[in-house]
Amino acid sequence: MRKTVHSLVLGSMGLCMAFGVESKSAQADTTLVSVRGLTLQGGLDIGGSAFFVPHANFGAGSYAPQKNGAYQRHKNPVYGEFYGKPMLTGQWALGHGFTVIGRASAIGATTLGNGDAEEVSQTSGTPRSIYLEEANLGVEMPVKLFGNPNKLTILGGRQAFAVDDGFLIGKGTYSAGNRGAWWYAPRFAFSGPGVIKLEGNPVRADVFMLESNSDNDIDTGYDRPKTKFVGFDVSWFVNRPGGHGENTYADRAAFVTLTYFHVREADTSSHYDYSARGDREGMNVASLSWGGTLFPIKQLGISKNFTFYGDFVSEQNSHAGNGYKSVEAYGMFLEPGYRFSMLPWQPSLFYRYTRYSGARNPEGSVKRSYDTFFLYDGKRYTYGGYWPGEIVGMYLAPLSNLEVQQIDLTATPPVHLLNAQDSLKLGLHYYDLSLLYATGAGLKPHTGRHISDELDFSAEYTLNATTSAALAGGVAFSGPAGKALARSGVPQGYALPDLGHHAGIIEAYFFKHF
Repeated sequence: MRKTVHSLVLGSMGLCMAFGVESKSAQADTTLVSVRGLTLQGGLDIGGSAFFVPHANFGAGSYAPQKNGAYQRHKNPVYGEFYGKPMLTGQWALGHGFTVIGRASAIGATTLGNGDAEEVSQTSGTPRSIYLEEANLGVEMPVKLFGNPNKLTILGGRQAFAVDDGFLIGKGTYSAGNRGAWWYAPRFAFSGPGVIKLEGNPVRADVFMLESNSDNDIDTGYDRPKTKFVGFDVSWFVNRPGGHGENTYADRAAFVTLTYFHVREADTSSHYDYSARGDREGMNVASLSWGGTLFPIKQLGISKNFTFYGDFVSEQNSHAGNGYKSVEAYGMFLEPGYRFSMLPWQPSLFYRYTRYSGARNPEGSVKRSYDTFFLYDGKRYTYGGYWPGEIVGMYLAPLSNLEVQQIDLTATPPVHLLNAQDSLKLGLHYYDLSLLYATGAGLKPHTGRHISDELDFSAEYTLNATTSAALAGGVAFSGPAGKALARSGVPQGYALPDLGHHAGIIEAYFFKHF
């Protein structure tokens, strides 16, 4: 049975665009206690989503595992998700700039209906769960380096942690199986030991020793390898006016970040023998990322309208295991964009080229398939983040051995629906997906590389900083590789359904912070 895209990566979709890890600090929590420098605040996140996926996987459908070991096929899956996250944060000011900080939260989630629309659904059977999310304690203190004031934070325990907008590191907990809420994916936390943050301007850095939260008893065999890793990142950045780029990614007008980590230990049990990766244990991973307005030229309007984002990740392992001698893999994207601030609705246009390495021969001694590790869908300006589409990229295509060409056009009409501060953003999103090597995906050499073309429409409504909703729809058209991937994903022993040229989706979600 071929494991599809969600067997390789983590994430949700539009939620991550508007409400990333860092944005929580901007939301107004309720003060429960405030006395003698001690402040305790409480908050609650709730979110829900609904989906209709006609002609799923180009007609192959989605197969829901049953308790007796059989599968029930849904040609047009319908499902919904709901989650709630109560949280408690605390600060205790000790004087002289020293502050003790801590945070605790839990997440309860469920998936309803047919379950997600992967060919073998990971959340069928109405799963529901309540599990711990964050539980951390630390201290903030002022330090001076090279005569400049900086803040040093030492935070231990379970915590959300992201580098830049999460192309490499952003999510430590996968939402599958009995955890529920697979698409919304509200879980982010890594387990400790923890992170040391040095927040200065124009240079900031993190040193981290963390591990992913994996549990195949909870995730019914679909979880990622438990991965313990240690590393660092260091960023040079330029602040937006009045911004705090040292701790808020969205406030960086431009940045360059170098990241490195080493996998100290990773689960290599039989749960992961199907993997398109080599073993993670012993992996060395390095990344160079950049973004924003890096080369301002005022005469051309580049100082505020032109942006250029990108990332290049290298993965090397000389002790790959699983029958491989080594891992030599890479992932990257390049994304130039332009905002037409002089036009009505201020449309923004970008082109993104993404490439995840793969190999022609899946049986070779060098594993070249890219491992997305802790991918988080990003928190910039487009619905879907780094996910290559709401249909094929979400339910069928692997995020390895893959080439993606994406064009995004968004605009904000000058309309207000409920109050003078709300906003509506409209978007068109086009995706062209192709395999690098059909044989590397286990397909016949003459199959062809092209997976699909997809066009999605989104409407994102923001009432205020704590309330948002979105509606999206789209259609995808199959290429020869897309149909072949759909055929290969049908469970063994089941008749192959008639495959067509198209698949569709209608989806909606809401988010509210109290």
